[in-house]
Amino acid sequence: MEKQMLHQQLELATQQFTDAYELIQQAKTSGNEEELMQAQNQLLQVDHLLKETKYQAGQDALDNPQFQQTFEKLHNARQEIETYRQNNQ
Repeated sequence: MEKQMLHQQLELATQQFTDAYELIQQAKTSGNEEELMQAQNQLLQVDHLLKETKYQAGQDALDNPQFQQTFEKLHNARQEIETYRQNNQ
């Protein structure tokens, strides 16, 4: 994968993650389960995009700090949703 394309894919994944995370925070504040489900679906899209980027770019993606950060944030956001749900049952 060309470096420019890798950069564009990672920018898209980062923006999608940011949008999803904002929705998570909004859902936690309002207690709206539907928003939380929507955020989870957005996180699935980010996960798919990261996997596709990794498939196309291989080690270049894995070595990229933006890929690593977005992947870690994705994992943390999923944990945050799980913790929120456990604490609000």
